[in-house]
Amino acid sequence: MAEGDATVTNIFKTYVLEGRINCETDSFKMALYSTALNSPDGSPAYTATNEIVASGYTATGQSIGTCVVTQDDTNNWAKWDDDGTDVTWTSLATATILEARLYDDSVTTPTADPVCVMWAIATNSNGGNYTLTFGANGIMTLG
Repeated sequence: MAEGDATVTNIFKTYVLEGRINCETDSFKMALYSTALNSPDGSPAYTATNEIVASGYTATGQSIGTCVVTQDDTNNWAKWDDDGTDVTWTSLATATILEARLYDDSVTTPTADPVCVMWAIATNSNGGNYTLTFGANGIMTLG
């Protein structure tokens, strides 16, 4: 999916370990930004600040497909992935896109809508369909 580095936020790591985020049953959304978040530290949450404004894009981003967690004892890893559905914005007008943020739209306390993963993006939209695809390793693979 990403063209650049992915960063997993500390709040996501904490919420997963505390059981506040369920990677299979919670609702996740992808939002696009014209600037990068300064730091994954602290408790970054979904914000409309610096979210792109363009025809074909709705504030709060777009829901991703149903998520699945797979355990592979042979290869000693676990993978978090969506159902193979790409995240596509149809006829997304020209916009500068520097970051995509995946956030949990289900969590309300103590941090509402925590950002889980951020990806550096280097391809701007040009008026056509704009698609972000998770790679073969899914959203995240832990080994």
